[in-house]
Amino acid sequence: MGPAHAHCKSVVWFFNWVLCYQRGNLVASWTWLPQLSFGNPGVMRSSACLLLLFGLQFYILVPTAANDFSSFLSANASLAIVVDHDYMTTHGQNIMAHFEKILSDIIRENLKNGGINVKYFSWNSVRLKKDFLAAITVTDCENTWKFYKNTQETSILLIAITDSDCPRLPLNRALMIPIVEHGDEFPQVILDAKVQQILNWKTAVIFVDQTILDDNSVLVKSIVHESTTNHITPISLILYKIDDSLRGQQKRAFLRRALAQFAPNKHEEKRQQFLVVSAFHEDIIEIAETLNMFHVGNQWMFFVLDKVRRDFDAATVTSNLDEGANIAFALNETMPDCQDTLNCTISELSLALVTSISKMTVEEESIYGEISDEEWESIRFTKQEKQAEILEYMKDYLKANAKCSSCARWRIETAITWGKSQENRRYRATPTRDAKNQNFEFINIGYWSPLLGFVCQELAFPHIEHHFRNITMDIVTVHNPPWQILTKNSHGVIVKHTGIVMEIIKELSRALNFSYYLHEASSWKDDTSLSTTNNNESDELLGSMTFRIPYRVVEMVQNNQFFIAAVAATVDDPDQKPFNYTMPISVQKYSFITRKPDEVSRIYLFTAPFTMETWFCLVGIILLTAPMLYAINRLAPLKEMQIRGLSTIKSCFWYIFGALLQQGGMYLPRADSGRLVVGFWWIVVIVLVTTYCGNLVAFLTFPKFQPGVDYLHQLERHKAISQYGLRNGTFFERYVQTTTREDFKHYMSLARIYGSGQDEDIEAVKRGQRINIDWRINLQLIVQQHFERDKECRFALGKENFVDEQIALILPSQSAYLHLVNRHINSMFRMGFIERWHQMNLPSADKCSGKSAQRQVTNHKVNMDDMQGCFLVLLLGFSGAFLIGCFEFWYRRFRGSRKRREFTN
Repeated sequence: MGPAHAHCKSVVWFFNWVLCYQRGNLVASWTWLPQLSFGNPGVMRSSACLLLLFGLQFYILVPTAANDFSSFLSANASLAIVVDHDYMTTHGQNIMAHFEKILSDIIRENLKNGGINVKYFSWNSVRLKKDFLAAITVTDCENTWKFYKNTQETSILLIAITDSDCPRLPLNRALMIPIVEHGDEFPQVILDAKVQQILNWKTAVIFVDQTILDDNSVLVKSIVHESTTNHITPISLILYKIDDSLRGQQKRAFLRRALAQFAPNKHEEKRQQFLVVSAFHEDIIEIAETLNMFHVGNQWMFFVLDKVRRDFDAATVTSNLDEGANIAFALNETMPDCQDTLNCTISELSLALVTSISKMTVEEESIYGEISDEEWESIRFTKQEKQAEILEYMKDYLKANAKCSSCARWRIETAITWGKSQENRRYRATPTRDAKNQNFEFINIGYWSPLLGFVCQELAFPHIEHHFRNITMDIVTVHNPPWQILTKNSHGVIVKHTGIVMEIIKELSRALNFSYYLHEASSWKDDTSLSTTNNNESDELLGSMTFRIPYRVVEMVQNNQFFIAAVAATVDDPDQKPFNYTMPISVQKYSFITRKPDEVSRIYLFTAPFTMETWFCLVGIILLTAPMLYAINRLAPLKEMQIRGLSTIKSCFWYIFGALLQQGGMYLPRADSGRLVVGFWWIVVIVLVTTYCGNLVAFLTFPKFQPGVDYLHQLERHKAISQYGLRNGTFFERYVQTTTREDFKHYMSLARIYGSGQDEDIEAVKRGQRINIDWRINLQLIVQQHFERDKECRFALGKENFVDEQIALILPSQSAYLHLVNRHINSMFRMGFIERWHQMNLPSADKCSGKSAQRQVTNHKVNMDDMQGCFLVLLLGFSGAFLIGCFEFWYRRFRGSRKRREFTN
């Protein structure tokens, strides 16, 4: 073996020794330590000091992750018994002596594996070391909580026996058994319900009998209890005390007055919580049902006070209630002949703890025998893991075998009601029903006992958290784009559904936790097509309407066969309909379509920058300035100041006109007066030319159109429009019957109702002879279709939007879920979902819209229509020059002939 190899081997042995020592396995560490002396002596002499120093530094600096709590195989479990001396004095019995005898007998008779070291303390302020595994305390509530906080620092499993009306210790870290007397369990039940969040309420209305309130003085205190340690929020409480002595009509009148204050109104359902601890629970249920207080937003918890009510039938009590109620019953199952003494409770807890430790020891032995020491040290239980396992073993043992501390026992039943009319469709067809409510299914969710508190496998009100619990609902719909778009395969089965309404249904399904099956009903188009002979697809109207609801849909919803009708329907006289509307999912406005106004001819474009008054004033100042310039030049006092080129009126006129056209002039006045006239004239010319050029550019860029129909009351000005059209089956026709607007009534008196594309006569609209009223989105579809076909904008929509038509979904009149659906639709609005679905499915802005037209104006190219006025001015100049030339030629001939006659004479 070479020196380097020996050195490496020594390093490996050394690190194995350090690792074993850190894990606490001294036996294994001693087996590695002697091997450090083997190897080359020279190597050891050169590296021994380095290894030892490095090893000590490694051991000191590297934090240990070892399990420092002993296994049950190598050490006994340490148990502390703390019995408060003051508590024993108050109860007048030697609890410590009984505890020692009971525990020693149980350990001797039942501990088959391992061992337990027990230490007894009579001072509740004792601080236990971390060597203790668990502690059993017998003291009052306040000292129990103080002791629990102290044991958290040393990680000790606490098993506490204490007084009643005490907030329960955290269930995953401790076990607490309050000693509850018979009939006094209500405060403890309420405290446990709040600690374990069985009743996770912020407000509550309490109905309690006067006798129960007198017997349980701390009941109200338990209800309003709050704690930052257990994250218990306070409850805002409304307490009604029921006089037990009331009978007959007096009792019912009092209950009705008390309940009527919380009855919902027609348009809103308040979400409230009711806790009833009364012997009159049947009367309360009956009266609250007549006030419609069993809706999906309320929660009702009833304590049935009769002892040992194993024959209580909740379905019979709730036979008159409709589905959608959230109601639960706590049934008293306390056994009158059970033992309920402190010694019995101590005996049960001691036996459960000893059995759990013995079971843990057996498990450790079975694992230890299969693996090596090093593996055992790395996988064996930590202290916290042992305590968690022991706590679970104790709970399981006490659930199965406890007979002492669980004398008081309440069984909890809750109603599964939401959507039961959909699940139990067979009950809808039966003409008669028995006394039980077939739309209610009561399930046993667990029980309460002083030993373990609430042991529940289900929520007290599962619908509040899980809504419809993933049942399948039946939904009826019709094909009506863009609201409901149904895609079917060759067999007529719906394979895809989209559209605004369908997106809302999908989101409702997700939020309310249900799946659904779509049933297609015949639409009103299908009904009308049976009576028509010409069913040409090209003759169909663009867009959709929602005012006419298919009769088949109304029939199905009226018979309460479906959860909801996924159809877009116009809200119209909701009080007179055999169904309910949801809150509006859309508001559609009406407008009208006309021919786009023609552009004003630009042949006179060059006169457009100035008004006629401005042009007249311009001509006037030219005619005035020319004589003034002539007069000033002619009246100059010195001959040398007179300019020959301005010596005639004609010369001055052409000088002023040339300056106006920025041609300049060959002559300038020499006199100061003439120079002032010319100078100020040039200032006027600069202003005129600049203003004219700027306005001319604007008129070239932004075309001007002839007056169009922007508002409905302007129709009387347009005599060319002689036809008025209105789509058949619109809400506008119904609205005009009650409106006070005369323009609407005048339009309806002249309108022709159309139901096909042929009667719509869009070509007449394109020619400017017709105007049609429809939904604005339907008119946008027409504009888009014709723009894609003709590649030009030939139509214009009115600037006026009128008659807001509200669109909603339909629910059966007996549905209990109207306000629930409305609440979630409102949430979709606030989150922007419905607005997004409108943008995806309704017609968007096209190239004929205002923004697109503005963009076209910005990119406008000058064409012949724009420049024809320019060429007209040039033609006018040529024509004028030609006429003047002819006149000059004639005038020259005339003067020549005149001179010849004079010469001849």
